Amino acid sequence: MEASAKQMMSLQAFPSITEDEFEAACKALEDRSFDKLDDTDWLSVRWSGKDLTIKQRRAIHSLEQKALDEDGEVDGLAEDSCPAEILLSKPLSESLIVDFSITLSPVYRVPVLYFSRQHTSNDSRLSLDQVYDWLIPWTSHTPLRNTGVMGGISMGYHPVSDQPAFFIHPCNTPEALSALRPGANLTPEGYLILWLGLIGSSVGLHIPSELLA
Repeated sequence: MEASAKQMMSLQAFPSITEDEFEAACKALEDRSFDKLDDTDWLSVRWSGKDLTIKQRRAIHSLEQKALDEDGEVDGLAEDSCPAEILLSKPLSESLIVDFSITLSPVYRVPVLYFSRQHTSNDSRLSLDQVYDWLIPWTSHTPLRNTGVMGGISMGYHPVSDQPAFFIHPCNTPEALSALRPGANLTPEGYLILWLGLIGSSVGLHIPSELLA
């Protein structure tokens, strides 16, 4: 069956996804990203045949920048009730490139998100504290630390590159996806976009609006 036909078919057994459906979804997102990334923080989207890689340029924000909104509140809390370490942290103006990789879990039959800092000779690997401080939105700190519906952050070896990387454990992903109750005609690409909105957003990997237009 041609890839375009697979991309249009509905999923067979949501919230799971088959290998063929996963491949079709990744190829579709790669195609969708072609010539649409110039004004986004996504630098590239590539399907290798085994994993979908997304490079993202990420501004390094302090906890203060992430937590305080325009009204001076932290996730609905008044500024005077915020922890001191949030309010006293200093803004940072640096950026880094994060390598995200999406693979298919052979056990849970759902995508798994791996991520690491783009490695160069001058860069050290991210620590878990840096991951929480720089990459994860404040609203996701508690759910991830407590292994909530999104699953906790673990360190392991990437199944394709065999390099150490952080990943969001997929044990609770099927339940979290089921709670979203998508329509019966969900395509593989629609599934991947839904999954990215749930899991990717928990580590700041938001789909650029240019890709959804």
